[in-house]
Amino acid sequence: MGGGVSMEKVSLMGGKGFWGLLPRFGALFCLVVVSAVILPAQSVEDRIAALETRIRQLEQELVASKGGVREIHAADGDGARPFIRPAVLVSSSPSPVLVPAEVAEPAAPAPPQQAPATADIASSPEWEGLSFFKGVRFGGFLESYYGYNFNKPGDRHIAYRNFDFNHNSLTLSQVSFDVSKPVSESSPLGYMLQLGFGPTADLVNSGDFAIGNSTAAHFFQYYLSGRVPVGRGLTLDVGKFVTQHGAEVIDSRADWNLSRSILFAWAIPYYHFGVRATYPASDKVTLGAFLVNGWNNVLDNNGGKTGGFQLIWNPSSRFSFVQNYMVGPEQADDNDNSRHLLDSLITIKLHDKVTFMTNFDYGLDRLTSGESVHWIGAAGYLRLAPTNWFALIPRFEFYNDPQGFTTGARQQLKEITITPEFLIGEHLVTRFEYRRDWSNADTFSRGPEESGRSQDTAAAGVILKF
Repeated sequence: MGGGVSMEKVSLMGGKGFWGLLPRFGALFCLVVVSAVILPAQSVEDRIAALETRIRQLEQELVASKGGVREIHAADGDGARPFIRPAVLVSSSPSPVLVPAEVAEPAAPAPPQQAPATADIASSPEWEGLSFFKGVRFGGFLESYYGYNFNKPGDRHIAYRNFDFNHNSLTLSQVSFDVSKPVSESSPLGYMLQLGFGPTADLVNSGDFAIGNSTAAHFFQYYLSGRVPVGRGLTLDVGKFVTQHGAEVIDSRADWNLSRSILFAWAIPYYHFGVRATYPASDKVTLGAFLVNGWNNVLDNNGGKTGGFQLIWNPSSRFSFVQNYMVGPEQADDNDNSRHLLDSLITIKLHDKVTFMTNFDYGLDRLTSGESVHWIGAAGYLRLAPTNWFALIPRFEFYNDPQGFTTGARQQLKEITITPEFLIGEHLVTRFEYRRDWSNADTFSRGPEESGRSQDTAAAGVILKF
């Protein structure tokens, strides 16, 4: 985590007093480095709490060397502020605030050749600015995989896959970094910035590449958030955000299987650019609405806008229902014909170690030629987690594309997947997978030139979270 501050921004004592303080700051720096290396098993909260405790001890020694300190709590008086406390180093429990002894009680005058010991570093604008980072979350992950298509296609690609499409090749799928600050009642302004690199980012942003918007090359999301004090609190997001549709996401950390479903790849969009609102109507119901440019475009391809709504119902901790709907013109330079998408998601916790999830999608559009097209699909998932380090996830889905509008071929696609997942430590996830896809049309490559109605694939992937 960030939060280190340059020594050049802190004016302490010059001459021998300054050099006498260097060992103490050196010890603090070593403590932070060693803690980060030898305490990987501890939670982030435990490590932060331990570091804060030691920092307070060193701060007391530091100020005591100039006349002693008195320890008070923020509740003891108005205007008390942290002393050399980066805002990102916080804990859930109240901690004492250290104030220079010269502020708490009189002290002997400092010798003329030394800087006054009454300087309150906490009041420095450079330190106060760090409060901007209070509540900020940093994260990211690296995903890599190896996939093998038993059809051995001549183009070395796996048909109808979006992110794991390479055959017989070790592939770095994506590297992602994110920094976010969620809104709350006490912190009404927030933001999300998620960057991505690799073939996954290139594919997700290919729509913007096609119209020359290369600035979107490495951004999955970037938006500002604000909480409006209305009722239970209305949250507004403005910018680029991933779609609210579907059971799966771009971020591999939140998915169950290694490969993405047919529905995720072909039935729904990846992201939108615009504004969305979310409101918790009750403890069990959340409502959402958005107005965006369209499907997978930061710059609109026509003069119309796309709108939608979301209903989330959580009657208990074991059941969740999400209903999404969006409508708007999506064909280039066509404002008259609208695309409709209906997306439903149900999650049921059957047992503490067994979870079932099902996703349904239906899409309808009208082309500029006047032809009406539609697509429909459903997927079912079952997550069996007998231990906290192992899970087995089977998935089955059916997808019908009668006009070939989404997949490029008139067909009915089906697939069945089995994914064993192993959690190796806190930051490493490995997934293995066997998947079979089949169609009622000859749409799968076999060898250099032949085609067939099915393909079998095997894959192994690893996700490193940080």
